[in-house]
Amino acid sequence: MERSLSGRVDRLVRIDRTKAPFRAEEKPVDAAVICVKTHGTAWAADVAKRVLGPGGVAITIQNGLGNYEALVAAVGEDRAAVGVIYVGARLDERGELHATGPGRVELGRPRGTGPRRAFDALAAALGSGGMTVVTTDDPWPAVWRKVATNAAVNPTTALLGYSNAELLADVGGSRVADGLAAEVARVATAAGVRVGEDEARRWWREMAQLTGANRSSMLQDVQAGRPTEVDAICGAVHREGERRGVAAPLNQAMTVLVGALAP
Repeated sequence: MERSLSGRVDRLVRIDRTKAPFRAEEKPVDAAVICVKTHGTAWAADVAKRVLGPGGVAITIQNGLGNYEALVAAVGEDRAAVGVIYVGARLDERGELHATGPGRVELGRPRGTGPRRAFDALAAALGSGGMTVVTTDDPWPAVWRKVATNAAVNPTTALLGYSNAELLADVGGSRVADGLAAEVARVATAAGVRVGEDEARRWWREMAQLTGANRSSMLQDVQAGRPTEVDAICGAVHREGERRGVAAPLNQAMTVLVGALAP
């Protein structure tokens, strides 16, 4: 995403918790894109609150659930937005993120009029930078679709040490992933976003087929000894299911098992 925006916006400010921390004298920006790992959400939302101009938009394209709500609490509902991004990526030994495939974003529009202008400018810049950009007034079907795919693939590959193609080829592993995706479908439907169980199973299988050689970010985190996002994905599905009266025991189990591997 940074590469798509470079040279196409007036000013591009990269803020990183360790390598490029927020400076109090930083000038306000029109758009803040939150793309940190989910354990950094609270910090990123606070930075967005401090750096965003009055008519700006802050949009989270993170994995999992709960990030949008944290952003709303920080910047207000009119200036907050949520979306999803599909870009194969890897972290190198220095912690730098590198894209490994073409990018696509689906972005939900904010409610405020001023933030919408900033949002439209951001979407246009991303499109001119080569990304496929879809904008919508209702991003939640896209959010739940990615949650279903991530919940099925990421923890399963993290535990088994599989690439996406290897997961597809393993009958037992695929059955576990199918069960995880089906649970997400039931929870999403209870939350007001209708998702069929067969549909959710198809989503992760199609993604895994398209990205066969890819090793999930959760697997990479486990292998590198880094914290994972399993709680924001599978843990969040389990908690949302509890709130809605829908059981998600496989997602709960994955939260425990992968969590035991993380520092």
